[in-house]
Amino acid sequence: MARNKKKIGIALSGGAARALSHIGALKVLEELDFEIEAISGTSMGAIIGAFYCAGISLKTIEDYVNSMDWRSFLMFSDITLPRMGIINGRRVEQVLDDFLGEKEFSQCSKKFCCVAVDLISQDRVVLSSGKLKKAVRASISIPGFFSPVFYDDKILVDGGVIEPFPSKAIRMFDLDGVIGVSISFKRGKDLRGYYKNIANPNKRNAADRLRSFFSKGKGKKQITTYEILNTSFNIIQREMSRQYHKYADVVIQPEVGNFGFFDFTSGKEIIKKGVIAAENKLPDIEKLLK
Repeated sequence: MARNKKKIGIALSGGAARALSHIGALKVLEELDFEIEAISGTSMGAIIGAFYCAGISLKTIEDYVNSMDWRSFLMFSDITLPRMGIINGRRVEQVLDDFLGEKEFSQCSKKFCCVAVDLISQDRVVLSSGKLKKAVRASISIPGFFSPVFYDDKILVDGGVIEPFPSKAIRMFDLDGVIGVSISFKRGKDLRGYYKNIANPNKRNAADRLRSFFSKGKGKKQITTYEILNTSFNIIQREMSRQYHKYADVVIQPEVGNFGFFDFTSGKEIIKKGVIAAENKLPDIEKLLK
């Protein structure tokens, strides 16, 4: 039993593959002399948080990440006609079912909540009761990628739309302090080469410049849909997450900007970034625990 009696909560941000850094941060926190009272999660943070609160060890989660054939998983995901999302989520739901089964929030070893957004009311929804897998599935429903989840009288999508870093949501619990893990985008891919192509003054008009921007050819860089989406999500998450840092007493920020949104094949390296970031914050964490 840990000697420290402070009630500490852990808030885990979204970020797709880059949020695997939460595993590394939790490994460091697990070694400290305190017990985690509660965890909140948004999107990928909801998956990791739910697994952990359901009693699945970090080693089991890490081993799964490192042993998974992510290329095949992503390549052969259930692509659908884009009615509500280009991925219907059956494979992801199977993973949730394998780890969570029919467990409910009330069966967790630690308090847990996750964030989603209701498209009807357009409000944030904090889920903390009922089936874990259904709540997590709602929290990870990236608009346009995954179909939304019909939950009672709500239509739920990814919580990152409103609260990508759920440090406010976790305050629903009776806590003495909150440690957050919010992925950092201080470094990212340099797109200036693409800008030079599109802004070439030798091109006759805007349409020619745009065609040049996407065209292939010797000495030219070709921008992809993935790079556009990846950079855009980086900007959105970075700016929105900052608004929620004030609700956490300590914010661990793994620098994972060089990894892509779906770069699950780099799991080992991303998890290590979480370890490094958490270790760098140990003085602040120990001060909070005192």
